Amino acid sequence: MRAIPQAAVDLVKEAEGLRLTAYPDPATGGAPWTIGYGHTGSDVQPGLRITKAQAEQLLQADLDTAAAVVDRAVTIELSDNQRGALVAFVMNIGPGRKAKGKDAGKDGFVTLKSGQPSTLLRKLNVGDAAGAAAEFAKWTRGAGKVMPGLVKRRAAEAALFLSDEVHPVSRVAELAPAMKPMAKSVSAVSGGGALGLAGVAVLLDQARVVSTAIKGLLETLPSGAMGWTVAALLGAAVAVMLYRRWDDQRKAA
Repeated sequence: MRAIPQAAVDLVKEAEGLRLTAYPDPATGGAPWTIGYGHTGSDVQPGLRITKAQAEQLLQADLDTAAAVVDRAVTIELSDNQRGALVAFVMNIGPGRKAKGKDAGKDGFVTLKSGQPSTLLRKLNVGDAAGAAAEFAKWTRGAGKVMPGLVKRRAAEAALFLSDEVHPVSRVAELAPAMKPMAKSVSAVSGGGALGLAGVAVLLDQARVVSTAIKGLLETLPSGAMGWTVAALLGAAVAVMLYRRWDDQRKAA
């Protein structure tokens, strides 16, 4: 199986934290019980204890399961970071539905309760990367409530999805997509080292794609102080990305 980038593994570890004793779901106060790095299942019951080594094994198994879901559902080619972000996302929300009798199942990445594919998956499979990235922020509720931890996690997953470099992921403010410098033949004009029109055009196009995704994220943020805080962090991330891109092109020119 294709390797999962370390950035995605780090994202999951930071979002979930390490707990060696089973604990209740923060949204429900009960099931599903969780242990290790966000591991759930019938094997996790109140009072269960594991070692750190066991937690690492469970995490790898959960990541592999989520990766298999992503690989089956996505019909376009993904970058390592896009795939890694989706693996982290699916590990948290699951593939969806699995209806039983009167139970309609649950919404997930592959299938919603309605039986239809998620909007994120539909947009992704038609090549709308910016639209797909904006969908992450719609999955921030647990037991009907907006969960601050999920707001932060979705922003981190979306930023990793939009990034084109492999780097450790931790906090939202550090998740600006770092763009690779263009070759001098594209970005420079003769003499003076100034950015050429082609370089400016590419920079503006990349800024447009990222800003479209960020706009979608902002439209789904909760109101109040928490929403403004996340909005400020996302704005800072975009500003850092644009500065880095400009600086890379300036140095390459």
